[in-house]
Amino acid sequence: MAVEGAGIGGLVLKNAAIFLLMTLAMPALGSSDVEQVIKGVEAAYKDVQTLRADFVQVTRSSAMGDETKQKGRVQLKRPKMMRWVFTQPQGKLFVTNGETMWVWSQDENQVIVSKGVGANGGGMGQLLDDLNRLGDLFDVVIVPDQGKAGSVVLGLTPKQETSFQSLKLQLEQKTYAVQQVVMVDAFGNEVELSFSQVKFNAEMPASDFVFQVPAGAQVLNADGP
Repeated sequence: MAVEGAGIGGLVLKNAAIFLLMTLAMPALGSSDVEQVIKGVEAAYKDVQTLRADFVQVTRSSAMGDETKQKGRVQLKRPKMMRWVFTQPQGKLFVTNGETMWVWSQDENQVIVSKGVGANGGGMGQLLDDLNRLGDLFDVVIVPDQGKAGSVVLGLTPKQETSFQSLKLQLEQKTYAVQQVVMVDAFGNEVELSFSQVKFNAEMPASDFVFQVPAGAQVLNADGP
């Protein structure tokens, strides 16, 4: 995932990527009631500790003008733990326990390792930790006439400096379940993530978020010697 063509992997190396959805029932959404949405999302995320889901990721390059589509499964766990397994194409894996990050390419028999990934805040990977503080961290607007029927789209602009320019969240209108995330990074590249088969608060052992380097694999230290 950290090698060429991995899509989210390149973003992960800059600032670990992604987040969870939720299914707790909330009050119906008023068309322009931003404060109601913020309070609902914050309340819903407060007690969510883990997420497991299938995802489809579409990455669009501003420089090259091309588009890459990938599929896989994701596990997220507070605080700041992630495991992204790519199934189309196969052989890519991103894992972090919040302190160490591993990016594995089976085809190249190579793993890139980086330390201290939990030290820098503000990225997509922190949304599981931070969505219960949505109003504190982002300027939030409702984006009209986007998304599908029964959904609402929120535009999020970070209040502090981050590795991305903006986020859009598509939520189910009655439950505030996140259906899609669109992130634009500092270089204008866009990552679109759509989620399905979502399960919350499932048991996830700590071993799910540690990568065992295969025998004979090349290990690259992203932090330098």
